[in-house]
Amino acid sequence: MSLALNDLLICCRQLELDRATERKREIEKFRRLIQDPETVRHLDQHSDSKQGKYLNWDAVFRFLQKYIQKETECLRTARQNVSASTQATRQKKMQEISSLVKFFIKCANKRAPRLKCQELLNYIMDTVKDSSHGAIYGSDCSNILLKDILSVRKYWCEISQQQWLELFSVYCSLYLKPSQDINRVLVARIIQVVTKGCCSQTDGLHPKFLDFFSKAIQQARQEKSPAGLNHILAAFIIFLKTLSVNFRIRVCELGDEILPTLLYIWTQQRLNNSLKEVIIELFQLQIYIHHPKGAKTQDKGAYESRKWRSILYNLYDLLVNEINHIGSRGKYTSGSRNIAVKDNLIELMADICHQVFNEDSRSLEISQSCATTQRELTDHSVPCKKRKIELGWEVIKDHLQKSQNDFDIVPWLQITTQLISKYPASLPNCELSPLLTILYQLLPQQRRGERTPYVLRCLMEVALCQGKRSNLESSQKSDLLKIWIKIWSITFRGISSEQIQTENFGLLGAIIQGSLVEVDREFWKLFTGSACRPSCPAVCCLTLALTICVVPETVKIGIEKNICDVSRNSLKELIMKWLLFCQLEDDFEDSTELPPVLCSNFPHLTLEKILVSLTMKNCKAAMNFFQSVPECEQHQKDTEEPSFSEAEDLFLQTTFDKMDFLTIVKEHTLEKHQSSVGFSVHQNLKESLDRYLLRLSEQLLNNYSSETSNSEIFVRCSSLLVGVLGCYCYLGVIAEEEAYKSELFQKAKSLMQCAGESITLFKNKTSEESRILSLRNMIHLCTSCLHNCSKHSPNKIASGFFLRLLTSKLMNDIADICKSLAFMIKKPFFFFSKSLLTLEK
Repeated sequence: MSLALNDLLICCRQLELDRATERKREIEKFRRLIQDPETVRHLDQHSDSKQGKYLNWDAVFRFLQKYIQKETECLRTARQNVSASTQATRQKKMQEISSLVKFFIKCANKRAPRLKCQELLNYIMDTVKDSSHGAIYGSDCSNILLKDILSVRKYWCEISQQQWLELFSVYCSLYLKPSQDINRVLVARIIQVVTKGCCSQTDGLHPKFLDFFSKAIQQARQEKSPAGLNHILAAFIIFLKTLSVNFRIRVCELGDEILPTLLYIWTQQRLNNSLKEVIIELFQLQIYIHHPKGAKTQDKGAYESRKWRSILYNLYDLLVNEINHIGSRGKYTSGSRNIAVKDNLIELMADICHQVFNEDSRSLEISQSCATTQRELTDHSVPCKKRKIELGWEVIKDHLQKSQNDFDIVPWLQITTQLISKYPASLPNCELSPLLTILYQLLPQQRRGERTPYVLRCLMEVALCQGKRSNLESSQKSDLLKIWIKIWSITFRGISSEQIQTENFGLLGAIIQGSLVEVDREFWKLFTGSACRPSCPAVCCLTLALTICVVPETVKIGIEKNICDVSRNSLKELIMKWLLFCQLEDDFEDSTELPPVLCSNFPHLTLEKILVSLTMKNCKAAMNFFQSVPECEQHQKDTEEPSFSEAEDLFLQTTFDKMDFLTIVKEHTLEKHQSSVGFSVHQNLKESLDRYLLRLSEQLLNNYSSETSNSEIFVRCSSLLVGVLGCYCYLGVIAEEEAYKSELFQKAKSLMQCAGESITLFKNKTSEESRILSLRNMIHLCTSCLHNCSKHSPNKIASGFFLRLLTSKLMNDIADICKSLAFMIKKPFFFFSKSLLTLEK
């Protein structure tokens, strides 16, 4: 044993001396020794080697526990009837002992978690359970549990199922215990983390633990400011998500029992925003469990009860008042303030409106359960307060019309948008014209333009909704057409406004998708001139137009001094030039500005599909053929539904009847590979597209050197070229072997070579943040171009082409840079490592 460890061992043994003054002297020496670098090094080595015959951190911790027990016993047996100063001295002594434990754990685990999880947990549980240790020990131990154990991944995985359940039981008892000596917020935070651990690291909590949450929420009703309630509710949500899969009826019944109390707390107490957020999340979860996928009746999969209907109406009334209150606060607040309401509140309100709106009733008298006591909720002999509430689309229309203030209108525009988007069938046919008229009247009233994006989004959802209706009467269609023509005109004129360009193009696309207005030649001019630059919204709108409409052969375009000769350039060729260059042909060679196609993120292969479709004789058929191909999973992540959606699907496939076995058989349709036979290419347009792409590449290679240029630009241009080749191969215009020999593919190889040279130069400049960001974007772009698709698709073909462009030197350089960055920065490069794994596959 080294001299340093020998000194520490002697010191540890001296901590058990009987004389307090000697123990005090030795504990000061102990503090110094556990910070000594040589002592720390030896303790680390022995702890890592796991050889029990040497002194390690766990052995030292056991000595420390004996010292704490001795000091605590001395304080416990000391005379109780003493002066205030003596009591203060004893309190200070206890604080010093408690802080010593925290200090020791920090020294031991500073470099890595070396203390055994079991040793720490046993000490903490024994201390917390022992009421004689007082609030100081218990509070500090709870802090250690939260910050030094439950936040460490290694310890998290080592805690056994029995220990998780014991932790939950102990801290639940502490929370319910009416004591002033315990920090209930800290206890609530621990309950939240422990609940997560129980649900993720074990078989889950037993339903019997639901009683704790019921008691805690009922107890909060009696308190003016319930401590830690937001953490208790967050834990409750975690528990319910796990439990609801197997105990849906029990969870629904508990919701019927607890939610009235939460309604009371919301209305009678001044809640902070964090507590409101978690209550909204709990309400939303109960909506999902009671009404999966918006089911309204039991035969559709909903869980119905009289009490739940009452809760829904009270919750609707509460949220209407809350939203109106938010709007009134905004009107009288000085300075800038966001006029929109948070999405979670809007989504909850839309879900509730879907459930309570009924064509048969415009108003309803409800019992205000939030104003009653718990005894009154169960005692039907006690009279409840009554209140009349307004229901139906009349409520929404009234709120959209009664005020000109954006703070009043915008929240209801958000609700309308969400309601129609999620439940398009909830909008009756008879309400289409009145609602559309109101929205049209709001559209020109831009003032500062704050409400305009919300009006446009709402109109977009109405357009999509109407496009799905096939049962409209001819007279109604005629009335709607007149309004849509006016809306189209206003939206068309607003395209030049960059602030609302996304919403404008979205609305135009929705109108086209629903075939609500006949597309004229003026529309196509948007994609040929300088009215707007190529952007994601513009390209998405163009995609819809090409899928649904037939492109005119020519169109007259006025360009300041002259009129474009329509015999020279067809409309399709003009659209291609607009997409690739966004400028006139004469100015292209001298331009130093990169076209948007090289410096913007467009949806994967969207541009390539448009460009190739434009070279086909039947552009519409080609575009529809591309759109019929399902996207790879890699590109569906942004539109994935929440994870609880799977549980909702399960609820819809089950029954409330008591059955021992239930089998749902799904019909699987055989996948058929569509034939691309029948697509003929317009050779002149194909040659024009090839020429434009080659010129774009040449401009990039000639004007932007690898020393000064961003590697991302070279990769983006290369991806564009192989994407076009992949789309041509998918349509059967060219064979893959022919594509590899084409001039476009050779140009793509040259561009990737420049990207590789740029990355090689970057090796010596890893300290520049802009370069690091550029590398990150480049790797992300590469991974988006690679797919593991098993189905025959343009993505798979283009991915194969792009894979041929990645050289071993390029991959090695990226790996070397990522390794050097990982050493420079303390935080691991999760993004880079994940992306590199994707590239290697």
